[in-house]
Amino acid sequence: MATWQADLHRIVVLPRAQQYAALKELLARRDACPAEEWNAAFGAASLYEAFTQLPDAQLAYRANRAVVRSALEARPDWRLVEVGGGNGVLWRDFFHHDERGQFTLVDPVAETHEIVAALLPRGVVFHSVLAPIEQAALPDADVVNCSLILHHIAGLDADERRRHGLSGPGKRETLEHIVAALRPRGGIGILTEADTYHDLALAPGDPLLVERFMDSYVRRGALMVAEALAHAEADATLRQRWEVLLRHWFLDQIDKAFVPLAERDVYELDAPRWRQVVRDAGAEMQSSQYVDEWRIMVQYVFTAGEQA
Repeated sequence: MATWQADLHRIVVLPRAQQYAALKELLARRDACPAEEWNAAFGAASLYEAFTQLPDAQLAYRANRAVVRSALEARPDWRLVEVGGGNGVLWRDFFHHDERGQFTLVDPVAETHEIVAALLPRGVVFHSVLAPIEQAALPDADVVNCSLILHHIAGLDADERRRHGLSGPGKRETLEHIVAALRPRGGIGILTEADTYHDLALAPGDPLLVERFMDSYVRRGALMVAEALAHAEADATLRQRWEVLLRHWFLDQIDKAFVPLAERDVYELDAPRWRQVVRDAGAEMQSSQYVDEWRIMVQYVFTAGEQA
């Protein structure tokens, strides 16, 4: 059987109008890779753990570590907030053994709090906020790290959500809480999200939405995993999980372009829209950069702007 790399390369060189049909034909020929989890499990055997071991994911974590370390070095007895801890990969071998500070984790998954707390040295005080960011009260912070979380919140703001029958805060209001936590201590915010667009303005089945899903999930995301399968050093177990991840997290997600808005799992923005929503939340952008070789993920570093 041809490799995923070869099959996907054959698809992405076709005229774009033909690529979706070719992908569906490929998936019909290939055996399914069933997986019960989507992105709610974070242990050592999870798909999330496999994702964090992809070479390009490692580049993203390296970039975030560099910003966090630079900020903490200048702030003794620092206060650090992480929004969405995942499997704690960002903090593995990160802290000095004698480091002192306060670490607050905001995450609705109890398993994540256990994982992250176990990675902290004795001198770091751990505060657990077991809640999604939309419902959490954030402490004053020197650093707030929020990676691959806000794309799960539909809508640029609460007004746009209401227009689509949704309630509660959107991305802007959530970022406003982060900016407010940074302001008292002159802190640094880090946001890492994918550069693609399929938020509420694009209705299910819209040809442009299908095209955006194809671009993010196939031409970049799936090929990123396929290239790792073809070239990266990994044992048989990890390679098997990468293959399940490729099918389950990327290729099978294309059909989400046709489901009702509220049934999607992700609501991505492209880089210009992310920068705008950060500014609309009252932040001042310090930098933005791609952090992987496939130009999928962008790191935005910002501070609290002056209050009006």
